[in-house]
Amino acid sequence: MEPTTTEREPVMEQPETPAPETDTEQLQARVAELEQAYEEQRNLYLRTLADFQNYRRRQQEEMERQRSLLLESLMEELLPILDNFERALQAAEATRELEPLIEGVRMTERQIKAVLARYDIHPIDAVGQPFDPNLHEAIQRVETTDYEDGIVVDEVERGYRMGERVLRPSRVIVAKRPHETPQLGLDVQA
Repeated sequence: MEPTTTEREPVMEQPETPAPETDTEQLQARVAELEQAYEEQRNLYLRTLADFQNYRRRQQEEMERQRSLLLESLMEELLPILDNFERALQAAEATRELEPLIEGVRMTERQIKAVLARYDIHPIDAVGQPFDPNLHEAIQRVETTDYEDGIVVDEVERGYRMGERVLRPSRVIVAKRPHETPQLGLDVQA
């Protein structure tokens, strides 16, 4: 038997379409909500930007303060050395002898080296070492048979490093082997 057609399927009710005024009110409410969210985000951005600029300014001021303190500390250590130079010169002028001047300069050199060592500044060994462009600046090459090719034979200006960082490379003279003229196999006797 076939089902009867008297049963009807339920009819879906169509939702009522809101009145155009309700749509406009909802859209205006949504726009107002979005505008408020935008303003909050904009204010947050501006506050964050201002905070970052203040942070950067404070960091620069702190770096300048640290640099000033370091420079002041270094100068406090260098001033007594200058005093010793002046005393050595005064003693040499008063006695017209070189020995007090030489001794004063030696003492001053020891003081300067001690200050440099406190700041972890040490000379770069150059003479007798292989030329290293990271540590040395070659200002001349000389032909010699006393040294192997590429060995530093003399130091014109001492280089220094602070820890592992090169402050100033050594200015050096580097050895090069003389060019030997090849014999052509002719043996000329006079």
